[in-house]
Amino acid sequence: MLSILKKPIARIILFGLSLAAILLIIYGPKQPGLEDKKVLVGNADVAQLIASWNRTWNRMPTEEELSGMLENYVREEILYREALNQDMDENNSMIRRGLIVQMNMLAESQAQEKKISEEAIRAYYDLRKDQFTRSPIYSFTQLNFDGGIASEEIEKIREKLNADKLTPTAKDLPGNKGMLPRNFEKAGADEIIRTLGENFIQPLEELELNTWEGPVRSGFGWHLVYITEKLPAEPLPLETVKDAIITELQYEEARAAKEQFYTELRQQYDVVYEGIAKDLLND
Repeated sequence: MLSILKKPIARIILFGLSLAAILLIIYGPKQPGLEDKKVLVGNADVAQLIASWNRTWNRMPTEEELSGMLENYVREEILYREALNQDMDENNSMIRRGLIVQMNMLAESQAQEKKISEEAIRAYYDLRKDQFTRSPIYSFTQLNFDGGIASEEIEKIREKLNADKLTPTAKDLPGNKGMLPRNFEKAGADEIIRTLGENFIQPLEELELNTWEGPVRSGFGWHLVYITEKLPAEPLPLETVKDAIITELQYEEARAAKEQFYTELRQQYDVVYEGIAKDLLND
C-alpha cells in the first residue's frame, strides 16, 4: 500500500481529492452558473402574457398592466428555478398531480380543436332520444285535505262531488284554503314535484280525465284531483337540446383523446412489476 502512495500519479490523485474536499467545506456545493441565473423574456413570452390577459379581460392590457405582468412573470420564473435548484420538485405529490393534470389537458386540447359535425349531433340524438324526453304535462285542479282524516272520508267527498257533477269551476268546493295553489295549467314534472312533492306526481298517470279522482297522498295530506288535460311524454326537438348534445360529444371526444394519448405513451415504456404488485397482477 505504501509503495503505491510513493508513485507520482497516486500523489496527484490524493492531492486532488484533498483539495476538492477542502473547497467543498469552504465554499459549499457547486452553485448554478451564470447561465442558470439568466432569465430571458422574449417576444414569445410577451405575446403569451398579452393573449392570456385578453382571454381573461377581453381587452388589451395597458402599458402599466403589461409592465406589472412582466415583473410578475420574472418573479415566478426566479422562484420556480430556485425551487428546482433545491430539488423541491422531487417526490412532491402536489407537483406530480399538477404535471399529470397538465398532460391530460394537453391531450384533451387536441379534441377541443375538432369541430362537432351536424351528422354526429343528429346520430347522437337519434341513438339517445330517450335521454332528451319531455315529461308528461298535466292541467288539473287539486283539493287538499288534512292528513289526519281517514281516506274513507275523502272517498265519500269524492263520490259526492262526482254525483253532483261539480267541476273545478264550481263555487264553494271543499278542502283547505291554504298556501297551496289549486289550479295547475300545463304543469310539468318539475313544477308539480317542486310544489306538491314526488309522492303526488306518481299516481297522476293512472288517473282518469274530467272526473274527481283520488285520494292521492302527499306531504301536505290528502288530495282529490280533477285532470282536464294530460299530454304524454315525448322527445324534445333536436334544436332544443343541441347545445347539451355538443357539450356531451366534446366531453366524450376529450376523454377518448386522453385515453389515446396515454395508450401511445404507454407503448413507449417498459413497466416492470415486482413483489406484491406482480403477485396481484398475476392473480
